[in-house]
Amino acid sequence: MNDYNFWAHLLDTFQASPDLIKAIWLLIPPVFVLGLLALTLRFRIDSKLADKAPDGELVYSVHRDKQNRVHIISHTKQLEGSSPLLLLDPVRTDQAEPDLIDK
Repeated sequence: MNDYNFWAHLLDTFQASPDLIKAIWLLIPPVFVLGLLALTLRFRIDSKLADKAPDGELVYSVHRDKQNRVHIISHTKQLEGSSPLLLLDPVRTDQAEPDLIDK
């Protein structure tokens, strides 16, 4: 087995194969390189077009403290007479509260 040469065996097998197989094997490397190049260029173009930071400004942030209380903090300057709090849905008093415990 000392006289075995992998490359000589590969080239001999390539020469013995049909012409269609030879054409396919000759087209595979350039097609692979062109596909890889296209993917790389598309990634670079899309990453440059993507917005890195969102448009707009920070209006509110939500913070949870150690006692598991949630604080909503306003980051905008408030007009006089307006509340800096973010009001959630108001509690409706015209309806009876639903029973939370199954009977």
